Amino acid sequence: MNSRIKQRAETRQKILEAARSCFNQFGFEKASTRAIAAQAGVAEGTIFSHFPSKEELVVASLGEHLAEAIERGLHTMEPDWCFVDKLMHIASYRFAQIAFQPGLWQVILQQVVFTPRKGAVQDMMQGSGLLCAVTALIEDAQLDGELNPDIPVNVIRKTIMALFLFTIHQHISLQSFDCEDMCATLRELLEAQVAGLWICEPVLTA
Repeated sequence: MNSRIKQRAETRQKILEAARSCFNQFGFEKASTRAIAAQAGVAEGTIFSHFPSKEELVVASLGEHLAEAIERGLHTMEPDWCFVDKLMHIASYRFAQIAFQPGLWQVILQQVVFTPRKGAVQDMMQGSGLLCAVTALIEDAQLDGELNPDIPVNVIRKTIMALFLFTIHQHISLQSFDCEDMCATLRELLEAQVAGLWICEPVLTA
């Protein structure tokens, strides 16, 4: 790798790590780019040479943080586990990150999930590899006969992501960041979803 490219990549990583630390400690508003630059050991202008805005820095820093959890989960997963167990394995790595740095997810909810910036959540989840990972698990489960193949993959994926975000929102609202508690909440919701809620299919009105 070209030394200049390598140095730029290393600087970018220092900025992302400093941003996560500052956002977790101070929140979005109070974590100034000046403080982030100081912790990263770079000039404030260097931040904006990598990220056009503070909002973009949030999406990038949190997206890479999420990517680390996804990668660890995928590489330590047993192929013969059931669909729910595979999802929970990935989620457990993310919940462990949240338990360690809960302030980061408060920033996510405030500045990403409920942000006016269109596509912020999609960008973060797509860039982290989460959407690809969940999509692949769903497709494999449908091929194995574990999930209904007639339900579109994107519908199942949206449902799972909604349960994931609900779990995080609930525990942050309660200021409860115990990884095992978060996993128990999500597993309960996933198992109910996979098992199905109907005893028999009702006649639906328009």
